[in-house]
Amino acid sequence: MTVLLLGVSAIILGGGTDARSEKGVMIDRIVAQVNDDIITLYELNRKAAPYIRRVKAMARPLDEERRMIYELREKVLNQMVDEKLTEQEIQRYNIRVSEETIDKTIEEMKKRTLMTDQQLRASLEKEGLSMEEYRERMKNQVLRVRLVNREVKSKIVITDEDIRAYYEEHREDYAGSGSVHLRQILLTVPPMASEADKQALRNKMDQIRQRAMEGTPFETLARENPASPGAADGGELGTFQLDDLAPQILEALAGLQAGDVTEVLETGQGLQLFYVEARDTGEGKSLEDVSAEIEDILYGEIVNQKFLTWLNELRQRSHIKIIR
Repeated sequence: MTVLLLGVSAIILGGGTDARSEKGVMIDRIVAQVNDDIITLYELNRKAAPYIRRVKAMARPLDEERRMIYELREKVLNQMVDEKLTEQEIQRYNIRVSEETIDKTIEEMKKRTLMTDQQLRASLEKEGLSMEEYRERMKNQVLRVRLVNREVKSKIVITDEDIRAYYEEHREDYAGSGSVHLRQILLTVPPMASEADKQALRNKMDQIRQRAMEGTPFETLARENPASPGAADGGELGTFQLDDLAPQILEALAGLQAGDVTEVLETGQGLQLFYVEARDTGEGKSLEDVSAEIEDILYGEIVNQKFLTWLNELRQRSHIKIIR
């Protein structure tokens, strides 16, 4: 049962009587109790900070900005309550994940998004996250997936007829995705760059793309930009299965053949331009080849709703206090 309290509960710090400093400034307080666990104001502020920065960057009227931030904090707090509940269930069922599994998950993510370890760390730095914090985030994601598998997915039955029907309805998706050999040029946007600086980088990348379209070898263009990863190797990235690429990159490559360049993409790494060195259309996949993949897709179409139902039931039988 969820209870709304209108009081203020201060956290007692070691040796003190309340959560105020010597100058009387509130250091921290409890904003929610979830069964035997608490969520503090510090934790809420830290979780909400990246989203609040985006709201402030919109430069909306002050009243509208305050309303958006209030609603955002409410949403984040509710998410944190859900996370606490799932963490408690993970502990109750003694669900574990190894360091090797976390390493593998991170490597798979880097492969899908074409990120190097250096690019990942730079992206995390922009978000104010350390690698240790990121690993903890990935660990929690894997644990929650395993909880979902236990509480939700294990109760869903997908038949062979369901799989066959999906395959027939989506035959074009299994006609053969193939692979692509890519080169790239990446211009990183500094965290504190002004809009004028960002536009200058966009103009520079547009000029690079235009030169590539006019026939300048892409390897030459890559080497002319030594700050771009792999510049010394002509921007070499390697060969990737199309199924492994991030949706944004896959969409940009649609219809391109060997010798073509993508549009300039704005990604989490900065401004990126990809060159198709070679492309293999690949062979089509049989029903046997993709039955497990289709089963996962079908699970995904119903698992979210069932998970929300399960989480709502968990909320109803839990002791939750939101403290204003």
